[in-house]
Amino acid sequence: MVDDYIQVKHGRQDAAYAHPVMREILEETHGVMVYQEQVMRILNRLGGIELANAYTCIKAIGKKKRAMIAKFREQFVEGVQANGMSKKEGEDLFGLVEKFAGYGFNKSHSTAYALIAYMTAYLKAHWPIEFMAALLSSDMPGRNFKKKDSLVEHLEDCQRMHIEVVPPNVNRSGGDFGVRDGKILFGLAAIKGCGGSAAEAIERERRQGGPYRSLFDFCERLDPGTVNRTAIETLIKAGAFDALGARRAQHFAVVERAIQSGAAAANDRRRGQMSLFGDLADQDAADTTASMPDVPEWPERDKLAKEKEVLGFYLTSHPLAEYRETLDQFCSHSTVAAAALGHRTEVTLGGMIGSLKLAHTKNPKPGRPSKYAMFDLEDHAGLLRCIVWPEQYAELAELVQPDAILIVRGAVDKRPGSEEANLIVNDLIRLEDAPSRLTAGIRVRIVEQQHGQHGLEQLYEILRGYPGSCPLHLHFALADGTQVTCHCKKRVEVNAEMRHRVDELLGPENVRIVATSRPGGNGR
Repeated sequence: MVDDYIQVKHGRQDAAYAHPVMREILEETHGVMVYQEQVMRILNRLGGIELANAYTCIKAIGKKKRAMIAKFREQFVEGVQANGMSKKEGEDLFGLVEKFAGYGFNKSHSTAYALIAYMTAYLKAHWPIEFMAALLSSDMPGRNFKKKDSLVEHLEDCQRMHIEVVPPNVNRSGGDFGVRDGKILFGLAAIKGCGGSAAEAIERERRQGGPYRSLFDFCERLDPGTVNRTAIETLIKAGAFDALGARRAQHFAVVERAIQSGAAAANDRRRGQMSLFGDLADQDAADTTASMPDVPEWPERDKLAKEKEVLGFYLTSHPLAEYRETLDQFCSHSTVAAAALGHRTEVTLGGMIGSLKLAHTKNPKPGRPSKYAMFDLEDHAGLLRCIVWPEQYAELAELVQPDAILIVRGAVDKRPGSEEANLIVNDLIRLEDAPSRLTAGIRVRIVEQQHGQHGLEQLYEILRGYPGSCPLHLHFALADGTQVTCHCKKRVEVNAEMRHRVDELLGPENVRIVATSRPGGNGR
């Protein structure tokens, strides 16, 4: 086997490879140097370098310490000559060792990794729900709530695997992610501000005293020293009390009263005092939801922002959900795909402005603007840091607002040797302006059997009312199966009103915007 490999790989039977020691070392991996241990044995048994020094040599090669490498090369060549090999053979062999050591890996590590990979693959294939719940629980410590962390990525994997993750619920969730009825229950300890001890106390009291009946009941049954105000407020923001029947804004409005009620109950417990009207008190706690203040629910965007604050992601919906069709239509990449592109690649992205910061350049040129903006552009995939330099900011300042949803055109900026990327913004476009500014044409499909002659005549009447500069393409699907596309001389203006009228007539699936040439291809 080794001889066959050497013959194929090198075209000849080199003495270095034919050496008994070399053959013995390569035999276990069928003639290929795979592990660091093999390199160390070659250095040790052929070159006479002590094992400790052989390991030092490998590290020196990995860190490209040329002076130290040269010292070991000389020692190795002398050692192989003492073992009956020529100086050239020794130099050639050290060259292979030097090349290999740059990417070799430890045998014990690789064996352990292979075993773990097999075990996890087996569990994921045969017990996917339990496996993903355990994986999510393992990623709870040290969560990053400002950027997309591994827990959020695993939740996205669950979605792709069609595994339902049930939102947090004080009456169902435990501290860790759990499994019930073929679904994953969200772990309370994964919520910002609700640590493991608070989550354990919530679960323990629920097992002993039954489900919580209201926020007041919750506060009265739990020690405020363990489940404090911060934990309660983050649980409300995360929707963990939604199942108790009141809106989040209502729960937030009575937090102070509920905490005071809980503190009074805790004092009574410490003094060993029981309520003379215990049953009535229990009934009051159960009926508190009905007497909640009649306050409106938080605005949808505010509600989602609070979810993301404490969960690290949007759970019930996404602020961009209603704009997804427009963003998909006009954007060339997602933020994550754009960050992986090369330096100066031009892209068109879309999303919501967050973490906005304004500053001034240190050495502005006389008479030139100095104010610039930095912000995170967030879309469904993640976020990307964007920079609007002074010249562009002077023109686009009115569009750079917190939570604004925009289309952004710019170039990827990466420093040499760095994987981190920014986007240098060249232009910002309001979503409502995207059709007029980014549309290269409009394609309308007329299905003969569905729309007929009358539908075509109505379409003509609609389009003639919107003259403009946008090319119009009509695609006819005839009853006999023939497909015909006509590029019309007449041009139209594409706006929301025209789109709405054509959609109503033909159905939205029969109208498509042809976007302007999108740089860099489609990375969505």
